[in-house]
Amino acid sequence: MARYVKVAAAQMGPNNEGTSREEIVERMVALLEQAVVEGVEILAYPEMALTTYFPKRVRDDFDQFFETEMPPKALAPLLQRARDARIACHVGFCEKDQGRYFNTALLTDETGHLAGTFRKIHLPGTKQPDGHAQVYEPHFFESGDSGYRVFDGPGTRVGIAICQDRRFPESYRSLGLLGAEIVLIGYNTPLSPLALDLNELCLRAGAYQNNLFVVGIAKAGVEDGMELIGGSCIVNPMGQVVAKAATTGDELVAARIDLDQMVPARKRWDFLGRRHPEHYGLLTQATRKGAGGR
Repeated sequence: MARYVKVAAAQMGPNNEGTSREEIVERMVALLEQAVVEGVEILAYPEMALTTYFPKRVRDDFDQFFETEMPPKALAPLLQRARDARIACHVGFCEKDQGRYFNTALLTDETGHLAGTFRKIHLPGTKQPDGHAQVYEPHFFESGDSGYRVFDGPGTRVGIAICQDRRFPESYRSLGLLGAEIVLIGYNTPLSPLALDLNELCLRAGAYQNNLFVVGIAKAGVEDGMELIGGSCIVNPMGQVVAKAATTGDELVAARIDLDQMVPARKRWDFLGRRHPEHYGLLTQATRKGAGGR
């Protein structure tokens, strides 16, 4: 028996520095209105949806980009409209909690209640320029302390990862083992050779190797002089892209998916059940943290 749910990536064009939260949220609400017309049930916005991607350079005036309330007050119009429309809503933003700084995403359910939050675990780049890193998230954020978590969505179980987390197979595997059927991943990724290809490769591999759905949500376009990739897409449990952005601006990428498509895939491949963790001890040993991209 089919279990259908309509999901959408609300890709956003650039948020140039100096743009007000109110103006940005107006654009987000416009995408939500499109989702309402299309019958979307789960709508996901990118990482750092409320601000510019400020970790592109080292700076000290970064408090202005952080939200101190949960959920952020700036999101009130969006989350109210989502509640009225009975749409579950995922949004990435920068969180300041008792003097600690995190790259965070929240998920509300279709009733408007806060289902939960996730704090980004894998931070790309370095604290200071080293001649290799494109970005400097460790200068601004702590590695997330929430752990991988799965939340109840409309008739499904939803996991969250953020940007660099998508490049680590452990993210998808952890969420799959926790029962996720859909994984939402927002990102802000600078353009570089193969950036779009590598982004899609990560999303498709994570979906196939855990036989679940993955929704990648980009902030895209030229933002404060840095070009961010688009490529927002929805991937099925066999790693096939079923919907993909055609632009690098504000764009709704939606698909009606059948959650029961996971059943034959999991019966055939059984990647979760055929694991041999007794041989994986090396994966849990601590390692040094090095520079990384997005």
